[in-house]
Amino acid sequence: MKKRLLLGVSLSVGLAASAFAESHVTVYLPEQAGSVTVDGARNLSELVMNPALFNRTWWPGTVIATPQATVQQQAVKQAVLASLSALAAAFRQDDDGDLAAAADNLHQQVSQLTVTGRQFVPLDPDNIRIYPEHNRRLDGEYSVYTLQRPATVRLFGLRENSGPQPFVPGQDVKTYLDNHAPLAGYDKNQVWLIQPDGTTRQVPVAYWNHRHAEAAPGSTLFVGFSAHALPSAYRDLNLRILALLTNRVPD
Repeated sequence: MKKRLLLGVSLSVGLAASAFAESHVTVYLPEQAGSVTVDGARNLSELVMNPALFNRTWWPGTVIATPQATVQQQAVKQAVLASLSALAAAFRQDDDGDLAAAADNLHQQVSQLTVTGRQFVPLDPDNIRIYPEHNRRLDGEYSVYTLQRPATVRLFGLRENSGPQPFVPGQDVKTYLDNHAPLAGYDKNQVWLIQPDGTTRQVPVAYWNHRHAEAAPGSTLFVGFSAHALPSAYRDLNLRILALLTNRVPD
């Protein structure tokens, strides 16, 4: 079942219904290594049809964020990093160097994430035109992160040589894991699939429960710890990391 992990951040944070809404939007354009500003867009329709955005981004992975939510997500990242450090120390105390090394590896990957306070709202102009209820009003400060259509799928978590992998149309999720040896404590039964729009679901990948699933370009595959490997105090660690990945700034 698809989920949206918002970490308590309402869909309506910063997306106000005021008839007198005013907005200031910073649009990041990675292909230009810079940004432009859009002032005064009253709603999402006016924003996405602005020349700064229209036909200049790949809508499924485009992210809009608010400063308040970004501060929250950055705090969550620091808390997750602290948990991973403590987990690695606990494994070492138990003389389990392999599990400690896996936690350290995951710590390094999380430390390299750039997260933002994503607002999980449709941005595709056609979607907003067809469904007027998606045309939320804008008020205040926003950041929009654009991207070109990706050519990769990102492998994240407890597999060796994680990082971007070439996207192959129609390829099963399980195949992206081939040739990437697992790290100690990994979940062998399922992987989390994070689609570019932030929706997530678990995909069964073991020989006994495998089901075919495909990842869109720009997706992330997260291999977390097995529940059996995590001490009880860290049972929510995978979900906390998963939530960070839904708030990642697109490549």
